[in-house]
Amino acid sequence: MAYELEFLTSAVMDILKAEASLYDLSPTAADRFTYEIQRLSATLCVYPFMYQVYEDDGYFRSMPLPYGYQLFYHVLDESETIKVHRVIHGMKDLNRALYE
Repeated sequence: MAYELEFLTSAVMDILKAEASLYDLSPTAADRFTYEIQRLSATLCVYPFMYQVYEDDGYFRSMPLPYGYQLFYHVLDESETIKVHRVIHGMKDLNRALYE
């Protein structure tokens, strides 16, 4: 059974900012980024534990995205829900951005 995917407001804002930045460089890149988020999210709903645990806290998992971005999520096994918290570029201070 597939898990339900919930994007928190912070993740939606991150995605919109990333798409806008990529669009300025290349509309094709922005389209690919959006497509890959949709494609990988569908896989994530079926296999929520396939991506690595981020750091040692065991709370977040990290899914790699195109162009150096990472999607950070948490699996709520009891409710079969995946909460996407942030989408952050790898060049940023990930810990700071993730926990702010």
